[in-house]
Amino acid sequence: MTKSVSKAKPRFIALSSVLGLSLVACGGGSGTAHSAASEGTPPSSSAAVIAVFKPSDADFANPERGFYRAAQSDFDQLTAASVAEAYAAGFRLMYVRINLERYRDADIPAAYLDRLEAAFATARAGGVKLIVRATYNYPRGETEYRDAQDAPLARVKGHLLQLKPVFSRNADVISVVQAGFIGAWGEWHTSSNNLTTPDNRTRIRDALLDAVPATRFIQFRYPPYLQDWTPGLPALDKAVTGAFRLGFHNDCFLASQTDVGTFDEDAAARAGQQAYLDQLGDLAPFGGETCNPADDPGATPRTACADILAEGARYNLTYLNDGYYRRLFHDNWTKEGCMAEVRRSMGYRLGLVSVSHPTAATRGSDLTLQIVVRNSGWARLYNPRPIQVVLRDPVSGALRRIEARGADARRWLPGAEATETLTITLPADVAVGTKEMWLALPDADSRLGNDGRYAIRPANADDPAIGQGWDATFGAFALGTKIDIR
Repeated sequence: MTKSVSKAKPRFIALSSVLGLSLVACGGGSGTAHSAASEGTPPSSSAAVIAVFKPSDADFANPERGFYRAAQSDFDQLTAASVAEAYAAGFRLMYVRINLERYRDADIPAAYLDRLEAAFATARAGGVKLIVRATYNYPRGETEYRDAQDAPLARVKGHLLQLKPVFSRNADVISVVQAGFIGAWGEWHTSSNNLTTPDNRTRIRDALLDAVPATRFIQFRYPPYLQDWTPGLPALDKAVTGAFRLGFHNDCFLASQTDVGTFDEDAAARAGQQAYLDQLGDLAPFGGETCNPADDPGATPRTACADILAEGARYNLTYLNDGYYRRLFHDNWTKEGCMAEVRRSMGYRLGLVSVSHPTAATRGSDLTLQIVVRNSGWARLYNPRPIQVVLRDPVSGALRRIEARGADARRWLPGAEATETLTITLPADVAVGTKEMWLALPDADSRLGNDGRYAIRPANADDPAIGQGWDATFGAFALGTKIDIR
C-alpha cells in the first residue's frame, strides 16, 4: 500500500481507515491536521493517524548486545568506578568471572556469596548487564592451560545449588550465563576431574539448567556437545517460551580453520557443525571473543572485513569481547573500514518504520495500534522484554505506561520487517485530554522497568520539528502523534 505524505506534516498525516485497522475508540483530535475535530464535530470512529520514521546509522548503545568490556578483577571485587567507566565508554555488557579457585574442595563461604550479591548490585546501579561465568582456574596464556585444575562433579553440583538463589535474585542484570566450571577457563576441555565425559557433562548441563533462572540462556563451548544433546533443533516457539535455553559461545571466533579446536579437523564434520550453529543462532544468543591462534600450528586467521561481516550475520553474532584479540582482528576491521558496521550490526537493531493509531479513544476501552518494525541487526532479542505504549501529558509531562498485547519483540527476526497489531486497555482512571503517544521497550524486570538506561533505543533519527525523538530519562520514543482520551 502506498502512503501519501503531507507537505505540512512531513512524516505523519491524518487518515481515514486507509490501513483497514480495527479501531475500537471514537472522537477527538490527534495533534495532526484534522478539519472535523477543529470544527467541533466528533471525527469518525475510523479516523486514524499514521507516523513514519527516519532510520539512523548512529551507533546506539543498547542493552544486552554489542562489544563488551571484560572486568579486570574477579566479580566479587567489581567496583562502581569500573562499571561507570565502562558505561561512559558506551559498553552495556560486561563479562565477569566468579572465581571459585579457592573452593575446589569446600563449600562457597557465605561471605563470598554476600560479595557476589553486592557485585550484582553494583552492576545494577551502574546501568550494565553481565555475561557470567564461574571457573576454578584462569590460565594466563593460550598454551599454559594443560595443568589447570577444576573440581569433582559433586563439588560442582553443590556450588551450583549455592549459586542458584544468587542467580535468581539477580536475574535482572544477568544477560546470559556461560556454562563455565569444567576445565581450563571453564571452557569444557582439559578437565582434571574427568568432567568432559558424556555422562558428567550432561549432569552439569542439567545442574546449570536448574540453577540459572528459566528466563536466561546458558551458552556452551563446543558444538558436538550441543549436537549430542539436541540433534534436531526446535522451532522458535521453544526458545521464546523458555523450553529451549542452550546456546553457544566461541572464544576463538575467526582465529583459524577450526577456530583453534572449536570445530572438527575433518572438513565434512566441521561443515556439519557450522551448519548446526547457523541454525542455533536463530534461537539462542551467540557471542564470545577472537583469540591468538598460538596453539594451532599453521593457523590462518580470518581477519578481513568480509569475514566478520559474513560470519557475524551467518551465526547471528550478539556480542564480542572489545579487548581481545585486537591486534589481528579489531584493528584490522578499523583499518579496512567496517568497524562502524560491525558495531551497529551486533545483536538486534530495531527501527520503527511506521505506526498507526486512532485519533481518539475512551477510558476503559481497548485501543489498537499497528506498528511496523525492522530489525537490521544480526540477531534477535533473546531475553523477555515488554512493549509499552506511553501516554504523556504535553503540559504536566505526567506519564502513563501501558503494556501492549499482541506481539513479542523476541520474534522480530534479523534482516526482516515485522508488522504487528498491538492492543492496550486504557485504564478507567487515566486523565482525559490530549496525550502524546510514545513507544517503549523497557526491561522486563520491575527493578529496571522504569530505568531508561535499560530500555531499547530504536534505531531512528530524532526529528524535533514533528515531535519525534528519544528521551533517555524515561526510555521511550516519541511517535510525534497525539490522541484524545475521553
